[in-house]
Amino acid sequence: MTEGYRWILVDEYQDVGPGEYDLIASVAGRSIEDRDSRLSLFAVGDDDQNIYAFAGASVEYIRRFNKDYKARQVHLVENYRSTANIINASSRVIKLAGQRMKADHDLVVDSARTSGPPGGELEELDAVGRGRVQILQDASTMREQAALAIRELKRIEALGLAGWSWARAAVIAREWEFLEPVRSLCEAQGIPVQFAKENPPRFWRLRETQAFINWLKARGGEDLSASALADWVAKQPDGKWWALLKEGVDTLVAELGGGKTSIGPRFVQEWLAEWSHDARRRQSGLLLLSAHSAKGLEFDDVVVLDGGWQARSPVEDPDSERRLFYVAMTRARRGLALLSMKRRHPIIGGLDDPAFLWREPSPEPIDVSDSDKRYRTLELADVDLSYAGRLGKGHMALDALERLNAGDPIGLRQQGERWLVVDRHDVPVGRLAMSFKPPKDAEFFAGSVHAVCIWFREDSADEYREHVRRDRWPVVVPELVYRS
Repeated sequence: MTEGYRWILVDEYQDVGPGEYDLIASVAGRSIEDRDSRLSLFAVGDDDQNIYAFAGASVEYIRRFNKDYKARQVHLVENYRSTANIINASSRVIKLAGQRMKADHDLVVDSARTSGPPGGELEELDAVGRGRVQILQDASTMREQAALAIRELKRIEALGLAGWSWARAAVIAREWEFLEPVRSLCEAQGIPVQFAKENPPRFWRLRETQAFINWLKARGGEDLSASALADWVAKQPDGKWWALLKEGVDTLVAELGGGKTSIGPRFVQEWLAEWSHDARRRQSGLLLLSAHSAKGLEFDDVVVLDGGWQARSPVEDPDSERRLFYVAMTRARRGLALLSMKRRHPIIGGLDDPAFLWREPSPEPIDVSDSDKRYRTLELADVDLSYAGRLGKGHMALDALERLNAGDPIGLRQQGERWLVVDRHDVPVGRLAMSFKPPKDAEFFAGSVHAVCIWFREDSADEYREHVRRDRWPVVVPELVYRS
């Protein structure tokens, strides 16, 4: 398996768990006595960013790396992303964690920026924060801190920074529920916003993608020009998933250097499969995301919400939440604001450093109106996948499903302990799974089609397949909005 290879590179080594460790050790030949027979292993990791212990990852493997492989350790301490103030403030937070591998190796701004101001461009342009990491203490509820987060980002927007965009900013929280009031306010104020988990349920299951694949297959495997590809997809209707597919095809055509290039259908599918993974992370507005999902990303300006940062299992890992908060802080390139509701923050409470600015509460009242919506973007596991597959020929729901597109309004109708999904004419077009439960103390407000996916007879479990009446059928995946 390793013939012809001498080096192995493993990135994010702090996320390695028992299974990955055994695989790496086996491929590298850790147990082989003859060092010349082993492969050379190069690992990159940061124990301060070990945040996946709940999934089996253990920081012990990166701590044991030197001993396991008699390795030479090099500390990479230059930060090329954030301002010096953000680096110093986040370092102040993580220094309180125990058993750190970089305890004696502080991060510093990269050498090319050492002569610049520690607050970056905001040090001169922002008369309030002066480029420091601001800690805002005005809010006492989830809705108030949502309003405060939006107020702060709008204040930064008003500074007139070159290239400022909502699509380069983020609000990060420990739990998704803290982000719902932020989205509610953004929609009320016309601010472009997106949840990080609003990806297509499965790119290849989308009705739009399946239509594209069927068109490719209908060509019998013959090559086609890039321009023919672009022309076909350009003629398709509007909609967010057609727009996503068009973006992918346009990117492919540009990479091929123009419309005259001939390409095979199989190559197109393989290229789109790879492209779709990256496309799911594209940002079109203010991104709302959890701290876990923020890892690996970066933004110009970030607000980190309070709430839920108490240690889950202090006996097993007392610093897990501190590391997660540190990851959230280090996503920011230019501006960073941390919210602390009116109590002692479990991580930043009491910290004192020149890089921080503890802002006094503003006399301006916090408007929490229009912040009461709660969102549920469902997944395939939340719906009855074979609902339309069981319908008889000529059922009115089948025609309704063909007319339904992403973004169309839908409603809910209770059916015993389950919920039917109905279109604007009250025609049932789907059913939610038994496991779906609406949020407590909230009323259904509105719904829309998040996606229409395609399901096949062979996808059904054997015990249910006999009830299916067709080979393929559409499945509606809703997005539901409730009000508290």
